[in-house]
Formats: sequence, C-alpha cells, structure tokens
Amino acid sequence: MTEPMQHPFGKQAAGFALDQLEIGTLADALDRAVETYGTRPALTTILPTGAETTVTFAELKAQAEAFAVYLREELGLSGGDTVAIMSPNCIGFCVASLGIAKAGCIGTNVNPLYTPHELEHQLTHSKAKAIVIIDLFGDKLDEVVARTGVQHVITLSVADFFPTLKKTLLKFVLKRVRKVIPNMTTPATPMAAALAKGRGHMPSADIPAYTRDVTRASPALYQYTSGTTGRSKGAVLSHQAILSNAEQGRLMTVGLFRDGEEVALVALPLYHITAFSLIFVSGMTVGAHGILAPSPRPPSNLKVAFEKYRITWFTGINTLFAALMAEPWFDKSLFSGIRFCGSGGAAQQTGVAQKWQEMTGVEILQGYGMTEVSGILTFNPPGSNRLGMVGVPAPGAEVRIVDDEGNDVPAGSPGEVIGRSPGMMDGYLDNTEATDDAIRDGWYHSGDIGVMDADGYLEIVDRKKDMILVSGFNVSPNEIEDAISTVPGVVQVGVIGIKDDKTAEAPAAFVVRSDDSVGEEDVLEACRTRLTNYKVPKVVRFVDDVPVTLSGKVLRRQLREDYVV
Repeated sequence: MTEPMQHPFGKQAAGFALDQLEIGTLADALDRAVETYGTRPALTTILPTGAETTVTFAELKAQAEAFAVYLREELGLSGGDTVAIMSPNCIGFCVASLGIAKAGCIGTNVNPLYTPHELEHQLTHSKAKAIVIIDLFGDKLDEVVARTGVQHVITLSVADFFPTLKKTLLKFVLKRVRKVIPNMTTPATPMAAALAKGRGHMPSADIPAYTRDVTRASPALYQYTSGTTGRSKGAVLSHQAILSNAEQGRLMTVGLFRDGEEVALVALPLYHITAFSLIFVSGMTVGAHGILAPSPRPPSNLKVAFEKYRITWFTGINTLFAALMAEPWFDKSLFSGIRFCGSGGAAQQTGVAQKWQEMTGVEILQGYGMTEVSGILTFNPPGSNRLGMVGVPAPGAEVRIVDDEGNDVPAGSPGEVIGRSPGMMDGYLDNTEATDDAIRDGWYHSGDIGVMDADGYLEIVDRKKDMILVSGFNVSPNEIEDAISTVPGVVQVGVIGIKDDKTAEAPAAFVVRSDDSVGEEDVLEACRTRLTNYKVPKVVRFVDDVPVTLSGKVLRRQLREDYVV
C-alpha cells in the first residue's frame, strides 16, 4: 500500500478542519488558558524607557470579566452590540478585547492613526455603541462622536495596570511633561474606573449567561480592511474563523514552540489581524508570554524588550527587519533565543531576508494572507523555506491560481490567487455587492497575481492594479523592489509606473538609503543583474521616506502623489 503524502507542516496538520477545534469561542479560549497556565505571565506592557508591568493569565481573566460586567450591567449593552477598540499594543487592549468577548458583544479594532474621518466611518458603519480609546488620540473622537452611534466612551492609558505610584508618575510625565495627551472634551470613563464599577456588579452578575447564545459561528470581530483600494470594508469574522487561523498558525510552527515557555515580542499592532489572530489569540492558546510594545517606531523602542527578555517568537514586516538591522544597538546575541521568526503583511524582500539570516542566524519564514481569511493563507514550512516565495497552503486551506474566466492555469503560469480556508470571513458587513464580488462559489478572490510551482509553493507577483505596462509587457513592482533590496545600504524601496512617451509606462524606483555612498548606478546594476532590460527602472530617486500601510505594503497611490509631478 502506498504511504499517503506527508503534509508539508507534519502529521498534526494533515486533514485539519473546523470539527477538530477543541475551543469554540474566544471566551472559551481564555477560560482554557487560565485552567492550563493560570499563574504564568500572560502579558507585559513594556515602554521604551524600560518601565513595565505584567498580568498573569488568571489576572487577565479577572480583569476581562470585570470589563464584561461593566459593559452589560453598568452600560446596559446587549449581546451582539458592537464595541470599538482604538489603542496601540498594551494590556488594556487585550483586557478590553477579551472583555468584549466575555460580554457576548462584537469587537471592532480601529487603527489609532486613523484620521477623524476614517474613525467616523468605522464607528458608524460598524454601529458601535461604545468605544475604548487610548487617551493619546481622544481629541480625534471629539471631532466625530456626535455624528456616530457611540453612547459610551472608556479611555485607556499605556500606564494602566502599572502599580498606583508608577501609574500616576507615568501619566503625569505623558500629560504635563511630554504633553502628548490632548485635552478631551467628550465625557469618558477611565478604564480603571470602569473595571471598579464592573467588580461592584459582579456579586449579582451571571457572567456565563452573557455568552450562552454565542456559538462558534457567531461574529466575534468586524475587522476592517486597510482601504488601499477605496473606503475600508468590515470583514465579519466569526469565533471559529479566528480560532481556526490561530490553530493553523500553531500547526505550522509545531516543531518550533514549547508549550507554556514561549516569549513573544508583539511589535506588530494588535488592531491588525495578523497580530490579533496569529500572535495574541494563538499565543494565548499555547501559554505564550506576550511582550507588548506600544510602538515599534522608531525601532530603538524595541531595544529594551530584547535586552530584558529572551525573546523566542518574533514576527515583523520587511521594513521593520530592515530598520532593526540599521540600528547601532543591533547585536546577534539579542536574538539568540529566537526559535521562530515570521514575516507577513507585505512582500518580504529577499535581500533583507538574506541579510537578517547572516546577522542573526535565524531565517525569516514568510507567509501570505489577508483580513478576509482571519490572517494566514499560506506559509513557508520550517526547514523548507524558499526565499521570494510565500509558502504552501496552511493546514485546512486550499489555494488555486486561475485565469480571468476562473479556470485553473498550469503550474508556473501567472493568474489570480483564490483560496478558501476555515478562517474565511462570513462576508463584508452590510455590503452584499462587495461580498458577492469577493467570494464566488465559496472561494475568496484576492485580486493578487501569483504563480504556483509544481511543489505547491506560491509566489505573489503583484496586485492586478499595480502592474506596470511597459511596451505591452506586465512588470511587477514587487519584483523590482526585491532586486533593489539586495543592494547594501538600501533600507526601503517603492516602485511605481510613470508615463513614458516610448513605452507608455516605465518603472520608477524611490529608494531610502542608510548610506549616502549608495548611488543610482548601484541600484541599476542590481536590477540589470537580476531583471530583463524592460524591467530596469528608468528613474531612480533617493528619498527620505516611502509611504507604507501599517502592515508594510507600499502605498503606491500616495507614492505617486508625494513624488510624481
């Protein structure tokens, strides 16, 4: 009898499906974590100054349940109501998120850097009745709250959950010395007061009743897309979708983690689906200690975390890896404990990955996914990493490459990447037209152009809309960016198409360098070595910044607006 082909991620990953999930909801996941890891550290907020505070899994549950009681008993919210969170990485974000789940409500994560206009859209579209907002950006809410359905506001501080004296001092410095906390006119309840009120109601509260009608299929999160192709849309993600993707993440790294012993530096923002599902939720299910960095910018903000903790998990994006290697404090010894280093969000440039492995001895495993599948769709198997590729389908996921008519194309041929996965969204909130366009016959159509080789490894060529048409040939900006990234001294690069009288369009490269000796010829030579002639940029400009989304994707539209006259 022929042995069945081994799954790329090992025996545990073979045949993964929804019915294998042992945990039904995010509230269940927290309960299970406390049963297994109760007194172990769950989360630490660490500031660039080195100030830090930690909660155990048991303490995290107690705080989350107090917040759930506050939402239901004090504010009078009902199951299924939407509560927004607008906060950077900190313990308060996680308490609020799990409290929302414990209350039987639906969360929606808001980017703290949103403009008031973008904030208003998400609050209105998601029908949020309450918002938990970091005090650093409270003035943005002042501008729009009257035009939304938000009735209750809770303010967070990065100093929350520190001991009282330390908390008071930190808040004084932020408010009076550094003056980074604006005056907020909207009536609000500080998180500490909300938790105290919640605890006051707990003797008479029936917490399990809040989630009695919540099932695996119930919505857990309205996660809004980045909006690079227009106004952001709210992907409806169920509890089972998020937990499935978290489990997929665990299965793909099963040989790289030790139960209850992992220390994960959470530098990517928790309001983004990658960090939320694959680091926060997945980490909670295996007892990982999450080190929460409120902001990785500048990269020196992460220095103290690497120095204080033996980090074993580290997930970043291409620009973060490049920036870290340019830091004067960067040293291989700080990364000696890392067993897993992942990359997602934007294309991981080969040159950056090679430099990282040379400097740390740790390989970067690149994956590919999107909000619409709750995080990850493909990933490079540990030990079988292929630079420039985004790996093979995650356990339980399927990926196809199709032409414009939806027909599968041969291996090695480009086409649109479509996929389906246990982590698939239910659809876009109140947007049937967009849902029907994105999900056809059960397959999510990504709009990305990819090539799959005979071994099932996927390479993302580019977005359809970003292709540069040079004399009738499609040219991928990603391919050019990847070539330029190999030049020593190049920190960041973005490529767009510009008008050209002879070829209709021509590639133009905008390069950020850490070494002023890097010149145009260095960039062009790297391209000539790796690319056919019509792909070599006609224009090379050195700039101070290349605009990117928070997930690291080059904002080509803004790049044009910033630099092309």
